[in-house]
Amino acid sequence: MTAQISAYGRLVADVQSRTTNNDKPMAFTRMAVTLPCQKAENGESTFWLAITAFGKQAEALAKHQKGDMVSVAGNMQVNQWTGNDGGTQTGYQVIADSVISARTARPRGKKAQLGQATAAPQYMGAGGPASPHAQGYEDYDQTPPYDDQVPF
Repeated sequence: MTAQISAYGRLVADVQSRTTNNDKPMAFTRMAVTLPCQKAENGESTFWLAITAFGKQAEALAKHQKGDMVSVAGNMQVNQWTGNDGGTQTGYQVIADSVISARTARPRGKKAQLGQATAAPQYMGAGGPASPHAQGYEDYDQTPPYDDQVPF
């Protein structure tokens, strides 16, 4: 039996690339995934996840670097080993079937903030969505509207 996982988070280490004995690309790194946690002081907990990818997914992962936001999906594995202190250590790893970049780019080559949609509509009261062409993208607010002014 296998466990499937889909996770979205930030890479906490640069991607390391290798070639397998079959001359296929392989890449691995680690990511931090923020999870809700009622017992945590700030309401969030960090889940640490190792990522290993092969073939085209390894090539896709290798294009990223520490700090990038990515989404991965694949088979999850639990690894246990004996630490230097003699205690049992546990780590989690996903063998990626899918690696998707969460990088975004703005028109005319300007970088947007990581992890945000590039064309999220800006609502102005009851007037409905504003056209992105009505104002320059430089001033285009990409935060989703979560107030009572939004018409549903």
